[in-house]
Amino acid sequence: KIVLSEEITAGPFLSSIHLQPQFAGEAINTLCLTGTVRLETAARILRLCKSLKNLALWISPSNAVGQSDQLLDSMQVLSLTSLSLNISLVFRHCASPVISLSEVSTFSTITHLEILNEWILWGSTVGLEHLRTLTHLSLCFNTQRTKLSLVTLLLSRLPLQALVFRTTENLDVVQAFLQDAGLSDPRIVLTRDSRVDWDHLSLCV
Repeated sequence: KIVLSEEITAGPFLSSIHLQPQFAGEAINTLCLTGTVRLETAARILRLCKSLKNLALWISPSNAVGQSDQLLDSMQVLSLTSLSLNISLVFRHCASPVISLSEVSTFSTITHLEILNEWILWGSTVGLEHLRTLTHLSLCFNTQRTKLSLVTLLLSRLPLQALVFRTTENLDVVQAFLQDAGLSDPRIVLTRDSRVDWDHLSLCV
């Protein structure tokens, strides 16, 4: 697993794999880009890491300078199975106010997806119900904002083994809220962790 958290290290890393394209294209399968890494640098790295399977895009929005379509274009050629991201990084310049992840080929092979944005399921599923390869999904949950009808839609449409809800609320309160709403599905997992470790979770579900 390679973690790049600063532009000052991501730049030299890009230079090194540019000189070893075969290594970059075959050997790197797990990558985390976070912190101060620039959007343009991330896009160039992804273009070289053609065998990438597991990707975490945790770049700070304040450092997402550049055209987001560069990043999306680089992701389109990858056959990812696991992805964790802030979708605003990819769609920040989208001309349409309606986002549907099902229209982006990047998401067609993903089995494990984590979206960091809090507003998912407040009023839209962003097309998640059409991603029929999804078995593990991690989203934020808020008892005041999350629409339970959209939760039910995802549970009924997708072959989910685990639907993880990350929350800042008391877990017992959220559990009671879901039970009162008739959502006692054993696939729902609650956590106060800001991000999910799927390997650890697989031991629990």
